[in-house]
Amino acid sequence: MENQYLAAVVREMTDEILGRTVARVSLAGSTLLFDLKLGGDRVLFVSTDRASPAVYLAEVDREQFDSGKRAHDPFISTLRKHLVGANIVAVQKDPLDRIVRITFESFDAGGDRRQNRLVLSLTGRSSNAWLLDSAGAAVGSFREVETDPPAIHVEEARIDDVAAQVVDDSITHEQILERFFGSSSLFGPLLKREFVARSHNGSSVDALKSLLADLREPVPLVYSRVPFNQIGQRVINLKDDLVLSHIKLSLAEGMLRHLFPSLSEAADHYYKARTRAKKLLEEYNSARQVLTHEIKKLESAMKAIEADQARFDNPDKFKRFGDLILANLANARVEGSRVTVVDYYDPLQPEIQIELAENKTLQQTAVDYFSRYQKARRALTAIATRRREVAKHLDPLPVLLSRLDQEPTADRIAETRQKLDRLLGRSAGKSSTKRTSRSKDKLGKPGRRFISSDGFEVLVGRNDLDNDAITFRVARSLDIWMHAGDYPGSHVVISNPSRNAVPQRTITEAAELAAFYSQAKREGKAAVHYTQRKFVSKPPRAKPGLVRLSSFKTILVEPRCVLKRIE
Repeated sequence: MENQYLAAVVREMTDEILGRTVARVSLAGSTLLFDLKLGGDRVLFVSTDRASPAVYLAEVDREQFDSGKRAHDPFISTLRKHLVGANIVAVQKDPLDRIVRITFESFDAGGDRRQNRLVLSLTGRSSNAWLLDSAGAAVGSFREVETDPPAIHVEEARIDDVAAQVVDDSITHEQILERFFGSSSLFGPLLKREFVARSHNGSSVDALKSLLADLREPVPLVYSRVPFNQIGQRVINLKDDLVLSHIKLSLAEGMLRHLFPSLSEAADHYYKARTRAKKLLEEYNSARQVLTHEIKKLESAMKAIEADQARFDNPDKFKRFGDLILANLANARVEGSRVTVVDYYDPLQPEIQIELAENKTLQQTAVDYFSRYQKARRALTAIATRRREVAKHLDPLPVLLSRLDQEPTADRIAETRQKLDRLLGRSAGKSSTKRTSRSKDKLGKPGRRFISSDGFEVLVGRNDLDNDAITFRVARSLDIWMHAGDYPGSHVVISNPSRNAVPQRTITEAAELAAFYSQAKREGKAAVHYTQRKFVSKPPRAKPGLVRLSSFKTILVEPRCVLKRIE
């Protein structure tokens, strides 16, 4: 609440609350509510919210007041003890700051008069409330801070005093800003902006004089960029699209203007509208954050897929090398780590050089190239599946984000969150604005995901719930399941969609992961049990992660993690 508006609303409500008795005190969040029996549902409303501190007479529903009555905040208890039954005898506002002091008077059991003063500091980040006794000592405060309540300003500062200083028409725009709108000025940022706006239509001196004249006769106004009934249904800029003012604003030209019977009513409508707008803005930002997070995550996954694609690109060259080595066994020339052969695939049949496998014969090298050919083909098949899976989730998200930005309404936000939940496989009613924990599904599969040297996907659980999900929800009958023997650790599953025999190299690499993600991690060698998933069962009423094996083999491996992470 701007300093001059606060001064005007305090003047307006003083006549109405002077002499009133405090019947009840309530707390709603960071808002203090004082029932002064004003009639209807009106109360003295004190917001110490650091984003929107204010004081005025507001209408609150009985349910809101009654729910706040049950608050057990120590400061509320102090207020009830000292103020309930007391009369308001004075209301003051510091001229140069947004500080309001309300004095209460009551009588003790012996008939002695007792005074308490409620000091309201409505100054943004330092907003607070103190209750002082008759000696000026703090009895309690809403927020525990090391600073004392602000001292009383005895100096007078009035608009007429400012007007009296504007006697020289030669004063420049910059001099007016420095002299009348500095840090110790009566005028806040809104009135400074209004002065600048009025200066565009005439001289700076005339702009200041017209501003001072308007401030003498307050007009309860709220300006909005959209109709009031749309606030909370469409995202707006809280600073520029909704403005509380007690003068007509040139800077609000083109905005809708709402006139109210009193400054308190204008403030009441403004802050209720602001609360609705703020709530919707938070929902919009939250939905947008989730969307951008998912887009970045899936784009990173797609980049990893593209890198894998490049690694295994053109698998036919490995088959070609193997064929050429076998076709040139009689005339091949071995030179260090390379072998020179005739390229029979080229019509010109030039000689080319092929890398030799270390410590292997030509026949073994050819077999190695054929193996790499098969591995690359399997990897490309797995990569293509992964690409389709990621693209299925990624492709709709930028469209959702674009529509959300183009039409940031409550309906669009709700629709976006529902579609996002559906696209990411979240259950209905589960908020997409909450960050998914690392143990939850990623693109439909829990746990860590790796790719073996032979192109097989390997899943590794992160915790007991993950282990259960991998073993009993994701793994299929002929997938390979493994776990470190005699050590707590992760369940590991080798996905085997082809249902053919899994290469021993992949089993070894997955076993190394099982040992690495277990308490055997620091052992030189660790035993790992492995079997097909169909031989794994869960004992009745067993805790998550506990399984029973009807058949298994054991492999001794070094605990390590050398495979590439998919995500």
